Amino acid sequence: MPVWTRRLVFILLAMLLVLAAVAVWLTFSFDANRYKGVAIDWMKANRNRTLVIAGPVQLSVFPRLEVRLTQVGLSEAGRAVRFAGLDEAALAVEVLPLLRGALVVDRIEAHGVDLSLLRDAKGQRNIDDLMQPGPADAKNGQAVRFDVHRIDLSDVRVRVKDEAAGIDGELLLKELKTGRIASGVESSVKLVAQFGFRSPALKGELSGSADITPELETKSARLADMNLSYKGDAPGASGIDAVLKGSLAWDGNKGALDAKALALRVTANAAGVKLADSTLAIERFTFDPGRKALGLAKLQVRLKGTRAGTPLGMELDWPELDVSGDALKGSALAGKFSLGGDAPLTAAFKSGAPSGSFDNVRVPAFQATLTNGGSQRKIEGNLRSDLVLQPAKGSVAFDALQLQAQVQEPDLKPVTIDVRGKGAASAQSATWTLAGQVNNNRFSTDGSANLAGTTPNVKAQAQFDTLDLNTVLPPAKEGVGASSAGDAPIDLSPLRSVNATLALRAGSFSYRQYRITDARLDAVLDAGMLRATNLQGKVWGGSVEGNAFADSRASRVAVKATGSGVNVNALLKDVAAKDLLEGTGRVTLDIETAGRSVAEMKSRLRGNASLQLRDGAVKGVNLAKSLRQAKAALSAKQDATQKASQTEKTDFSELSASFQIDGGVARSKDLDLKSPYLRLGGDGALDIAKGRIDYTARATVTDTSKGQDGAELAALKGLTVPVRLTGPFDAIGWQIQWSAVAAGAVRNQLEGKLKERLGLKAPAAAASAAAPQDKLKDKLKGLFK
Repeated sequence: MPVWTRRLVFILLAMLLVLAAVAVWLTFSFDANRYKGVAIDWMKANRNRTLVIAGPVQLSVFPRLEVRLTQVGLSEAGRAVRFAGLDEAALAVEVLPLLRGALVVDRIEAHGVDLSLLRDAKGQRNIDDLMQPGPADAKNGQAVRFDVHRIDLSDVRVRVKDEAAGIDGELLLKELKTGRIASGVESSVKLVAQFGFRSPALKGELSGSADITPELETKSARLADMNLSYKGDAPGASGIDAVLKGSLAWDGNKGALDAKALALRVTANAAGVKLADSTLAIERFTFDPGRKALGLAKLQVRLKGTRAGTPLGMELDWPELDVSGDALKGSALAGKFSLGGDAPLTAAFKSGAPSGSFDNVRVPAFQATLTNGGSQRKIEGNLRSDLVLQPAKGSVAFDALQLQAQVQEPDLKPVTIDVRGKGAASAQSATWTLAGQVNNNRFSTDGSANLAGTTPNVKAQAQFDTLDLNTVLPPAKEGVGASSAGDAPIDLSPLRSVNATLALRAGSFSYRQYRITDARLDAVLDAGMLRATNLQGKVWGGSVEGNAFADSRASRVAVKATGSGVNVNALLKDVAAKDLLEGTGRVTLDIETAGRSVAEMKSRLRGNASLQLRDGAVKGVNLAKSLRQAKAALSAKQDATQKASQTEKTDFSELSASFQIDGGVARSKDLDLKSPYLRLGGDGALDIAKGRIDYTARATVTDTSKGQDGAELAALKGLTVPVRLTGPFDAIGWQIQWSAVAAGAVRNQLEGKLKERLGLKAPAAAASAAAPQDKLKDKLKGLFK
C-alpha cells in the first residue's frame, strides 16, 4: 500500500474517532432544558409572542437530531391570548442530509394540539409574522428539499375564523397517519377528521384511506385506491352518508384533473328531496384547460329517493365525449326522470350528437318530454333547448329555450304555459331572460344570481300582465276555526336562505280574497331581513302605499301603510273577515309585532292606526231608531240591551278615530261620528288578540226639527246617551243606558211643555208689538185656570 494511502486511511480513522467522541459527549452531556430561556427570549424579541414550555425538553443529536416537547403554549402576537398549545410533540431530523441542504425528517408526532387560525375582513392573518423568513433563510434563498419518513398526528383541534371568506368553525383531526411523504414517492395515508363549522354549515366526519403521491414542485398529487367516506351535514344538505372510490390525479400548475374508475354512492337530504343509495360512476374523466382537452367515458348517474313521501328517480347516460382544441367527437346523451305518487310524472330527455370546440361544446336539440298517468292531475309538456358547455369557465348555457306545457289540477282551471328565452349557470353564478304567457296572461322576467358565497345573492325583476296565485295555490280549507288558525306556526327562517334585490310589477294581482291592480313591489332581502321599501296598488276602491319589514332572526314584522279613498267595508271583509263598518276614506297603519305563531303575533301587536271616513254606517244597530223609542224606554227607566244585527245600521256623514295599540289591544279616546240627528263620541278598547270589544259610545241628539219622530227625540236634545258595546266581534252586544239620562230627559220634557204653554217658541221677529212681560202675564193666567 502506498504511503500516501496509508496516511489517508489513518487520517479518516482519526476523524471518525473524533466525531464519534464528540457525538458521545453531546449525547450524554447536552442539557436541552438550559436553552428554554433562549427559545423563549428569541420568540419574544423576534415575534413578540410569549412562549411557555412547562414540561421537560428532550434532545438527542446523533444519529438524528430529535426534539421532544411537552406542555407547550404560544400566545398571539402582542397579546396575552392563547394562539396554540400542545400536550406532546416530537420531531426527528436526519443530520447528514441537513448538512447537504436537504430536510429529511424521520418522523413528526403530535398529540393534544390546539390552534387558532384567524383572518380579518382586510385579509390579515394571525400567522403572518410566523410565515416571515428568518435572516438565514432570506440570505440563503434556496428551497430546502422536503422528505418525511412518517407522520403521526392525533387529537389536533384547529379553530378557524376567516371573516374575509365567511368561514367560522372548528376542525378536529382525530387521526392522521402516513408513510414517507416526499416528492414523487407514493405513500399510504389514513385519515379521520371531524368538522364543526357554523359558516358554512358543515358538520360531520370524514374518514378513509388512499395511496398519495405528491409532486411538491408543481403542487400536484395523485390518489390511488381511494376509499373516502363522509357522514354528516353540508351546506344545502343534511343526513349525508357518502362513499367515494377510485383514482384521481391533480396537476396544480396546469389546473388539470384526471379521474379513473370513479364511483360515488350517496344518501342525503337536500332541497326537500331524500336521496337513498344514489350513485354516480364514470370510467374516465379528463380536464386539461392548458391543452384544451375534455373527455369522459361511460358516465352513468342513478338517483333514487323521495320528495314529500313521493318516490322519484333519475337516470342519465352519456357514453362518450372527447374534446381536444377544435376537434370534437362524442355521442348523444339520454335519460329520464320520474316522480311517483297519485299523479306520477315522467320526463324522458335526449339530445343530438355534440359539436363545437373546447371553448363551446354544443349539445344540440336537447329535448325533454313530460307526461303523467294520473287521473286527478294532468301534465303534458315539452322542453327544447341547445345546451352550450364551456369547460374552461365551468358553465352551461341554455340557448333558444322553449317550454310548452298544459297543467290541469283538481278544482282549478286548466293552465297553459308558453315560455321562451335563454339562461346560463355555473358554480359561481346564473343569469336568465325569459318571456311568455300563462293562460294568455303575458309576463317577462330577467335577473342574475351570485352563487359564489355561502348565501346566494339574487337580483331579479318581473313584469306580469296578470299574476293570479289562486291558479297555483290549493283552495283555502273550509271549516278551519279561529283557534286553530291562531295556533298556526309562523316560520320566517326561509328568509335566511337567500339574499335578493327584487322588483315586481303586475297589472293585476290576485291572492286568495285580495284583488290588486297596478301592483308594485320593490324589496331587498339581506341576512334574513326583508325590507319592502315600496308597496303600491289599487285595492278596495282606492289606492294603498307603504312599506314593510320582516326579521327572520327575531321573527319580527312591521308594516306602515296609508290607504286613500278605500272602501273600509271591503277592507275589513278581506283582512279580518268582519262586516262591521261601511264608508269611504283614509286609513293609516303603523304597527309591528313578533312571535312564532299567529296567536303570539296578535298578542304582541303594537303601534298606531287611524281612519277618517265619510258617507258610511256602523253596522249592528240603528241608534237613531232606538233613540226614537226614548219615550217607552224612559218610562220603564231600564237600560235596553240588544245583539248586533246585520240588518240594522247607524248612518253617518263623517267618522274619525285613532287607535293606540299595545299588547294586542287597540285603545281609542277620540271617536267623532256625525249624522243629521246625532253626534257620537266615545272611548274604549278592541282586544285584537282575543277578538273582543269593550267600548262606550256617547250619543248626543243634535237636530229634532225634521221627521215625524221629532217629538220623541226632543226629550233627548242636548243630552248624552251612553251606549256600551261589549262581547266578541262576531256577536257584539249593544246596551243603551237609559237609566243614566232618565232624569235629564224628564226635565227636558217638562221644560218643553212649559215653553210651549208660555209661547216662548215663537221667534223674536214674529212677536207682536205687545211687551213680552204682558204676554207672559196672560199665559200665566191661562196656565193656572
